[in-house]
Amino acid sequence: MKEKVLSVREVVGGGYADFWNSKKRYVVCKGSRASKKSTTAALKIIVRMMQYPLANTLVVRKTGASLKDSCFAQLRWAIERLGVSPWWQARVSPLELEYTPTGQRILFRGLDDPIKVTSITVKHGILCWGWLEEAYEVDEDSFNRVDESLRGQLPDGYYIQWLISFNPWSSSSWLKARFFDTPNDNVLAMTTTYQCNEWLSDTDKEMFDDMRRTDPERYKTAGLGEWGIEAGQFFKEWRESKHVVEPFAIPDGWMRFRSMDWGSARPYACLWWAVDYDGDLYCYRELYGWGGKPNVGTGETAKDVGERISKLEKKKEHVDYGVLDSACWAKTGVTGPTIAEELNNELYAHGLVTFGKCSKGRVEGANALKQRLIGNRQKDGTHKPAIYFFNNCIHSIRTLPMLAHDQRNPETYDTDGEDHAVDAIVYACLSRPWAPALPEKPKPRDKYQHEDRPSVWAV
Repeated sequence: MKEKVLSVREVVGGGYADFWNSKKRYVVCKGSRASKKSTTAALKIIVRMMQYPLANTLVVRKTGASLKDSCFAQLRWAIERLGVSPWWQARVSPLELEYTPTGQRILFRGLDDPIKVTSITVKHGILCWGWLEEAYEVDEDSFNRVDESLRGQLPDGYYIQWLISFNPWSSSSWLKARFFDTPNDNVLAMTTTYQCNEWLSDTDKEMFDDMRRTDPERYKTAGLGEWGIEAGQFFKEWRESKHVVEPFAIPDGWMRFRSMDWGSARPYACLWWAVDYDGDLYCYRELYGWGGKPNVGTGETAKDVGERISKLEKKKEHVDYGVLDSACWAKTGVTGPTIAEELNNELYAHGLVTFGKCSKGRVEGANALKQRLIGNRQKDGTHKPAIYFFNNCIHSIRTLPMLAHDQRNPETYDTDGEDHAVDAIVYACLSRPWAPALPEKPKPRDKYQHEDRPSVWAV
């Protein structure tokens, strides 16, 4: 193979010297939108793989289904950007990239079952590098399990390293406590912003300037990469440790239903729910139609989405009802069926329960969700929530804590934010009215105790 000389500085740009050169085990980068953290990670992996002929890389995200359109596509872009595509081969089943001169591979796995990932092996060389993208989606226990897959004796000059990249949507994330709050010699923790991305267009920069002026709280996180939006966070009652649970087999006797918020240019969100015997809600599945970027939809038609729902939902689930944004029944002046009619026609054709209209009331719905997040007070003073999310419902878990107050109506959440999953959650809550249990009244003492008992001071 003819040696190819690359100017990495020219290809990668500035702002990431420490990220690029570090050989620490954990290189953790939180950053604003458009801070080029993912593109830099992809470029580093490709360059380092070609420099270290025994190295292999494992790329992971919360779910395997999300890898093809994110990390896999990003790495293929990096290969093209570096001009080395003749020496790389891409495969989609299973998903992998191979550096053909040496047989080194980049493997892609979802953390749907982290136990299986820990036993992964490679045919040539060693598995010494990993990339965890959108790390805020992943809980710490799952990462700890997959972290174990990078281990063992290494040839001279080689090192084990995880590249961990994410947007810092919530300061309650384990990532903050583990990598940023406590200094560690094995960790490079850094923050990057859009300001180090020299390839942004003037329009891109204007977007951030507008955000800084009109929504300074959101700008702190989305623009400057600061932790969370807690100062303006609407659902302050949210706690991932309390409201997110491991998936379990849902008992046959529990009611099931689905709720949906429609979107095409923006994401749609369809959520499936189970109701336990206490009336608590469990979101056990989500279908989120996004275009690989926050608040960007897929452009699918209602018929397309109805087909996707039908493929996910099995008749044996016995879904009792569906509730959909009432705006989907509106006629827009275009001839033909409404969005609701298109969706329902597709579901009916597959023998599945159709959608009905959701209850009105954004403020009432937001309050209903807050009540469920708080839940019932227990005897020990703690609260038991009345709503839970399986940890595979990644977009519900991602977007609920990041919503801020609506500037026009502080009694509800920001309608300009990525509120689609939360809208679907609200429709579910409104369809199952719930209120905290009233505290038990003290038992009255008998008549002698409170009327005829003599005073202890009586002579």
